[in-house]
Amino acid sequence: MPNRPRGPRQKRRFKDDVYAAAARVPAALANRHRLELLDLLSQRPRTVQDLAAEAGITIANASQHLRVLAGCGLVSVERRGTYAFYRAAGPVVYRLLVALRAVAESVDSRIAEVERAYFGLREPGIPSFAAALDVLADARTIVLDARPREEYEAAHLPGAVSAPLEALRAGNVTLPQSKRYIVYCRGPYCVFADEAVALLRDRGLDATRLALGPAEWVAAGGEVQRVG
Repeated sequence: MPNRPRGPRQKRRFKDDVYAAAARVPAALANRHRLELLDLLSQRPRTVQDLAAEAGITIANASQHLRVLAGCGLVSVERRGTYAFYRAAGPVVYRLLVALRAVAESVDSRIAEVERAYFGLREPGIPSFAAALDVLADARTIVLDARPREEYEAAHLPGAVSAPLEALRAGNVTLPQSKRYIVYCRGPYCVFADEAVALLRDRGLDATRLALGPAEWVAAGGEVQRVG
């Protein structure tokens, strides 16, 4: 049975409450450190100590930011003994990060300027999920995950081989010359894949960067694999 019509004050209160609740998410994201922490948590669960070290901030500061992110449901907390592990709240958060980047890049030229200042003329690599599927269909192609091993074990692209950047530098990953290598890391703003591609090319290998990480892969509808 339809609800009875509400008065103007009730309608106004409804709108105020809805938009106030919805505003908690963008308010939580309106900080560069919290965005980076959420991006890191989209790779694997982490402790506050690990996050603080990776993001270059104090543990106290990281804890404060995590409380804000957890308060609006963007991250969850899992207790393992005496440690608390934080994780991104699933694919909906990955899609949010991808959409946020897309909007920011389309309306603010400073992101492209920052990239040019750091990389110079950066190759676009393979920019999208659809383009990646076409390339990965080639049996000659091997996908390399240049992230740390812990992140690979938490989630990696189907069939990807773990090839952390430090292991590649040390020559600890066997790579046949006859293959074509597609290298990915943590997403479009990560530099591990760029460095790995340059290293492989210096060794005469055919290598290209994939501008997607596992979070972007899942956000686009792809599946990932885990170790264990």
